[in-house]
Amino acid sequence: MDDKDSTKSLQRREFFKVAALGVGASTLRSPELEGAQAAPEVADLLIIGAGTAGLPAAIHGADLGAKIVLLEKNEAIGGTLHVSGGQMSAANTKLQIAKGFDDSPSRHYRDVLRIGRFLNSSDLVKLDVENAGPMIDWLQDIGVEFTLESPFLFYGHEVYSVARTHQPVASGRTLLEAFRRELDKRIARGDVAVHFGIQAKKLIKDKEGRVSGITAEDKSGRLREFRSRAVILATGGYGASSDLINKYNPQYRTAVWGGMPHATGDGIVMAQELAAKLTHMDYLIPSPGAVEDPRNPGSALRGVRLQLSPQGFAGAVWVNKAADRFVNEDGYGQDEKERALAKQPGMTFFVVFDEKARNANSPILAGWTKERFEQEADRGEIIKKADSIEALAGKIGVSAARLRETVSRYNGFVEAGTDLEFGRDKMKYPLAQSPFYAIRTIGTFLLTMGGIKVNSDLAVEDEKGRVIPGLYAAGEVLGNGQLAGAGMVGGMSVTPAITFGRIAARNALQYGRALRV
Repeated sequence: MDDKDSTKSLQRREFFKVAALGVGASTLRSPELEGAQAAPEVADLLIIGAGTAGLPAAIHGADLGAKIVLLEKNEAIGGTLHVSGGQMSAANTKLQIAKGFDDSPSRHYRDVLRIGRFLNSSDLVKLDVENAGPMIDWLQDIGVEFTLESPFLFYGHEVYSVARTHQPVASGRTLLEAFRRELDKRIARGDVAVHFGIQAKKLIKDKEGRVSGITAEDKSGRLREFRSRAVILATGGYGASSDLINKYNPQYRTAVWGGMPHATGDGIVMAQELAAKLTHMDYLIPSPGAVEDPRNPGSALRGVRLQLSPQGFAGAVWVNKAADRFVNEDGYGQDEKERALAKQPGMTFFVVFDEKARNANSPILAGWTKERFEQEADRGEIIKKADSIEALAGKIGVSAARLRETVSRYNGFVEAGTDLEFGRDKMKYPLAQSPFYAIRTIGTFLLTMGGIKVNSDLAVEDEKGRVIPGLYAAGEVLGNGQLAGAGMVGGMSVTPAITFGRIAARNALQYGRALRV
């Protein structure tokens, strides 16, 4: 094989020529790989994480004429899109305009700041709301189908002032399939290379202090090096890392992570090694509804979740370990419930209801049949069942006298038509018909609020507020707190992840191309 054929073979194996940056392989090799045989793989833009932010970043970057390397530590693309509800919020989309809703990015901006208690990063909120509408329109253009109800008012959290929530027909999976189709087109035309089973280890800086690649480990344990003029971190949050939860959110360590197991904060750790600033790290918002696994206390049953009022199961009361009610069970202010939950010992409470409530509702556990409910109630592990309130108290480990007093007081409120404790106004009937039931539920969280501080270009900042040249970030690695502040703002997780992925790709490529001049 002559030199020309050897070069062609290298191109086929590595996808992009080592000479893409105009420097030799020996110049590019980091100390960890000194003496290694494989040359670094080089691209115009390196994206770490093939999820909600990384996929649109790769698609958009390829459309801007760049050669993209996309690294994913799992064996498939998608990240949290496999489990995400996919709800997005945006103003002035084609769908919204067609339904005659009067909205604007500025109105969206005000709503987001209000719900977030004005603790959001205002520049990032502004960046999102001004670009979210065109992003939703782009999703429609690439084949994403939304429900007929979209856009609508979503009552799962504090409500927007106008209907702007857009729901894909099959949640996050609808988005994933559209991104998969679009990514495959860019792979086929030679603009994107995707590597699976690659665990990013360390960001690399060149002699001028610019981020110019990463060192990574493949599934065989071999160290590899990837180089580019700019790097986008799209690695997700840190909810699956007990070390980071204990470090930044120790008060919530008993809450159960309900997201994907790969969310271990890799991008946050790597960025911190370059003195990147972190923000909103003390924020975390646990949600009610996870069901404790009786065989593994402190963890939740996978795929099992309570349907809670006001949109789900009606007629139950919530009591904590002291057998006291602690919140308006029917309140639409989900954020109020989440804040109340965070104050309960162990973030644990019991949903208590009677036979009348059971018969009046679909099964309280989503996806269960009435037959399944009855079987589990007879088994007595997940569902506790008793003929009296006192006996039920014994089964859930709370004071019988206190639970009897709590239920009696609540029944009095039902009879009077006024809840003097928490203002509940949808009390249909008292808890009076045996048998009585209780289900232990624990706090859970699906995303983390803290993450890497970026400016409005999505360039990562260091502790002194200076940009780290060549390093960008998008998605949950930023933390949801920069967008949602101290609240759970509907549609402000998926929407900015997609929007910022596209914007980060554009800005990173502009930065990289300026280096050629």
